Amino acid sequence: MSRRLLVALLLVVIACASAIAVALPGEDPGGLGPQGSGPATSAAARALLQVAGGPSGSALVTLRRWRYRADPDSRGVRERWARGDFGGEIVRVPYSPNAGAFSGPAGERAHSGSVGWISKQIEAPVDGRYAVHFESAHYRAAVYIDGRPVRKHVGAYEPFTARARLSKGRHTIVVRTDWRNPKRQAAEGWARAWFNYGGLNRPVTLARLGGSDLGALTVRTRLLAGGRARVEVSVRVRNRGSARSIHLRGALSRDGDVQPLDFGVLNVGAATSKPARASATIAAAALWSPKSPARYNLRIEVPGEATLQRKVGLRQLAWGAGGLKLNGERLVLRGAAMPADARGHGDALTDADEARIVTQLRAAGANATRSQMPLSQSMLDRLDAAGILVWQVIGPWEPAGGWRADTPEQVAAARDRAVRTAEAQQPSAAIVAWSLTNEASGAGQPAQKSYVTQTARRLHELDPTRPVAADIWGSHLPGEDGQLFSQLDAIGITDYVGWYDALDRAPAEQEALTSERLARLRTLFPDKPLVVTELGAAGSERIGGDAFGGLLFQAQLLSRRLGALRDNPNLSGTIVWCLRDYALRPDFRGGSVLARRPGLTLTPGLNEKGLFDYEGKAKPALAVVRRAFAG
Repeated sequence: MSRRLLVALLLVVIACASAIAVALPGEDPGGLGPQGSGPATSAAARALLQVAGGPSGSALVTLRRWRYRADPDSRGVRERWARGDFGGEIVRVPYSPNAGAFSGPAGERAHSGSVGWISKQIEAPVDGRYAVHFESAHYRAAVYIDGRPVRKHVGAYEPFTARARLSKGRHTIVVRTDWRNPKRQAAEGWARAWFNYGGLNRPVTLARLGGSDLGALTVRTRLLAGGRARVEVSVRVRNRGSARSIHLRGALSRDGDVQPLDFGVLNVGAATSKPARASATIAAAALWSPKSPARYNLRIEVPGEATLQRKVGLRQLAWGAGGLKLNGERLVLRGAAMPADARGHGDALTDADEARIVTQLRAAGANATRSQMPLSQSMLDRLDAAGILVWQVIGPWEPAGGWRADTPEQVAAARDRAVRTAEAQQPSAAIVAWSLTNEASGAGQPAQKSYVTQTARRLHELDPTRPVAADIWGSHLPGEDGQLFSQLDAIGITDYVGWYDALDRAPAEQEALTSERLARLRTLFPDKPLVVTELGAAGSERIGGDAFGGLLFQAQLLSRRLGALRDNPNLSGTIVWCLRDYALRPDFRGGSVLARRPGLTLTPGLNEKGLFDYEGKAKPALAVVRRAFAG
């Protein structure tokens, strides 16, 4: 075979692999294995694996169908289930084994957690090093390949990778997950804002590792005169071989227009990594915004070794005393927060679940959402495509006023966790702010101040393109602009006036209280945009009429509160809590509001502040919010 023909064939293979990769996660190409998961590896899948980059590359095979077996007595290790021959049922990943009952004795058992094993057979087309990339596994995970331990992980919503050298042929991947004892999880810094779902909660992908790997992608956009945009792209190149020169190729393209990116040639030492940077000026740039979420195709490759490809939006955020600005125009956030929970699936959202969330956000007239946990890449891709901004909380979740990371080691771990999330999500145009806390109280706790200060400084270095924020507890405001706020660019505030707070006051008094609080924050932070990041009340069909906690009560409260806040000059937006009802924990009956309304009869186990109920049915509050956001 001539060299020219060989190169042509390789380019065809790369093109096929990329065509598979740019779609949102779908079925395994060819099934990749037995156990009821389809035919043996197809030629397309073999070709893809032969040229794929590492786990950060774009040419990945998504492993969908697995076998699962519960291990409530935790005997799998003793009985050597790590080999994968434990039988079980066919399941589809993402998968949470306990996404069923949320209340009563069954809900108690499900919430307390268990142990489960999940296996998948794959076929390696050639000898080489491979990477199995997990976007999430809750809570303690141990990964085995062919019975050998290759990786352990603790946490949730944090991606991790298991790497191994495989010979050509069939191999078995096994994962043991242990999500017992949610109180222990919280004490170790992994509290959750909703039900204690276990399993592989997000996609799993497989790739063959080439001689290099591409990761840590960042995209920065600066607007110039005449409709031009200056785009700076950086990526980290890892060299898996001996010291050598590595040449990267890249391009930004849209509608047939291609803008090359010249990364130059990098001299990279053996088994080390090095950043590569390129920039381009685009005339008449198509800018990303909620009204017009234009995106460009970004492709970077080390020919024959690694490929990174994704869609990116070009936009410029600015902030200060005048609030938020997007592409030079004033930006006001109108949104509903997004707990990652779907009836029957828990936080293991399917493609259909994610698409439904976007549809529901649009139905609410939202241009923004808020997430208390890092979102999956597929969810971010959908929000990017829909033009829906994200107020993204990336720090450890804590209940109002809570903070557990007290030692320097715990603070450093919390900081590094937040920075890793920001690094992974930086290319998403939808993310409007990095928020580091959930409902911090007053001036914050001592260790919390250190965490926020350290993390904000790191984020300003990593990503100066968006503000760093913290969400504070609306009924426990700070008395001064202290250390907690010294490195922050924006402030989020929760506002439950009329529900948890001042619920016995007349509506006019409630609105006056909120106005006074916002004016106080504006005095404390004259140069920081303020956003109400939680506002709402439960709406349960168990309560009739307009009684407290009923569907009509919720709609009336949101209508009144959003109407009063809409024209508040101190605000850069309002995000309702929340889009959908979700499972919290079996003993939940409404929270602290019960002290003031002891006879309240909400649905046990559910947080019912959603604009949609747990079955996905719209509540009267949805139309109210849509009208308020359109005004």
